Amino acid sequence: MTRRRRLLHGLPVPVFAAAGAGAWGAVQELRGHPGVRLVPTPRWAAALLIAGAVDAEHLPALRRVHDQTPHPRTAVAWGAGADAAAVPVAARVDGGTDEVVRALRDAFTALVDDPSITTADLLPDRDPNEWRGVGPFGQGGEGMMGGTPYGRPMAMTGDDRDGLALDQLRLTVGPFLDALPAALVLDVVLQGDVLQSVDVVAPSAAVDDTSPGDGRTGAGSPAARRGLRWLSHALHVHGLDALAARAAILAAAVGAGADQAVLSGGMRVLHRRIRRSGVLATLRGVGHVDSASPLGDDHVRGDARDRWVRRIAAIDDTLRERGQHRALAGLPRAAHQHLPPLLRGATWNAAVATIVSLDLDATRWRPAGVA
Repeated sequence: MTRRRRLLHGLPVPVFAAAGAGAWGAVQELRGHPGVRLVPTPRWAAALLIAGAVDAEHLPALRRVHDQTPHPRTAVAWGAGADAAAVPVAARVDGGTDEVVRALRDAFTALVDDPSITTADLLPDRDPNEWRGVGPFGQGGEGMMGGTPYGRPMAMTGDDRDGLALDQLRLTVGPFLDALPAALVLDVVLQGDVLQSVDVVAPSAAVDDTSPGDGRTGAGSPAARRGLRWLSHALHVHGLDALAARAAILAAAVGAGADQAVLSGGMRVLHRRIRRSGVLATLRGVGHVDSASPLGDDHVRGDARDRWVRRIAAIDDTLRERGQHRALAGLPRAAHQHLPPLLRGATWNAAVATIVSLDLDATRWRPAGVA
């Protein structure tokens, strides 16, 4: 074995997770596993993890994500409901995180030993927009304005909220965007980094399930585990990956039935480090929800910082066996229709921080998936 192969065999596998309904929360626990490294874009990945049931309307997006993963690449399907029919996979796994990490590492090792087993592109190699030979110079443009220069529609000007004429960029983001919950799709119009228009698209097969778990409280509560999974993702989105890994490890420990004193002690240390990180200060004034809003339940009101503080306190209390907290229940699917007024006029970063703080968790949309 060459030195390069030995080195690659010992590194964490760079994995991009395309999580469907019912699997998004379980994927977050992989952030605490040393054998893999979740990356925010398929461009950085060597392995694609297809987790849970992917809605039929999102299969084309799944194929695009697969083709965006650079060669050599491999894929693994995780969960009883994982739909890998649209993507060739090296293995299918129905077990827990240890089993899926083992499958990912085995697939990665095989890829390092024989790069020729890389999966082929699934989509035709052609431009999504016809542009070659169009326009005065064959560049797809229509002169100074309009057309699809070099295959990309030109951003046209429009009045922004301040009455200025600025270029508008129309985008569809999701359903596999790292910063957003699984299956959430946003149709947005950006001017600069400000959202002028937002439409929220939820999957047609989504099931509204606002149940906080099986009703148990205390260190083994599904609510505590779900809250820690949310916290792991939220910390990751804000660039605190070391703390995100700690939250993921605690979530896995809850699922394994670890001692309550150990869990509450670990949460106390994590809470202290979150306060010291300064992330809560950056959330002050972001995504404010008042009592008049349809989203204005007690555990949602206030700004993103208020929601983080309440949610972290609820996780801590649940781990200390002080009872189940509604603040850990998240929002029902119907809440998505009330997002656009909250996000319009916000910068993209503030909009993402708002969505994260609301915990629009796709684990409550679970026709099938990973527990």
